[in-house]
Amino acid sequence: MMNAMQMPMSANTMMPMMGMPMMMATMQCDMQDDGMMCKMMPAMGMDMTMFRNSAEMMAMMMNCGMPMMMHCGNMSMMCMSQAGMAMMPMMGMMNMMPMMGMGMGMGMGMGMGMGMGMPMPSMKCMMECSKQGDAMMCKMMPMQGMNMEMFKNCCALMTKMMECGMPMMMSCNGMPMMCCTC
Repeated sequence: MMNAMQMPMSANTMMPMMGMPMMMATMQCDMQDDGMMCKMMPAMGMDMTMFRNSAEMMAMMMNCGMPMMMHCGNMSMMCMSQAGMAMMPMMGMMNMMPMMGMGMGMGMGMGMGMGMGMPMPSMKCMMECSKQGDAMMCKMMPMQGMNMEMFKNCCALMTKMMECGMPMMMSCNGMPMMCCTC
């Protein structure tokens, strides 16, 4: 019987992939005229250096055109940077959205979504992220074709859900992050 230390190298190299580091952050959102400003700070016990590196990585991923998926309860949201928006027509991202949303809701949305008439409303927004001091600031604005009023309503709902203790799950190319208002 082999113990873990004697495992073949190939199995060992996969280990870090399996235990994906989960970023934990506290989040405060403020509504502005043209969008929503969210400030993310490392949660208690989260190493500041790791938070900073993860925040930088997320911002870089978005600059490379990767969308950020967000879920709070059964409310889903897809945010892209302007760079990503420019690539959008080629990718047909919007068609993939409902499927990605269902899969990435971490199972949360699955149970709830069933009884709700399948085409879930999913918000599409533009997002700019930057690191400021110990925090990551993200500004979300509605994408073209999305009504500002509806965007504000959705943001208000997400904020309210978070105030009620529901965490917001975010994922950018497999980099997971859990935010809560606590």
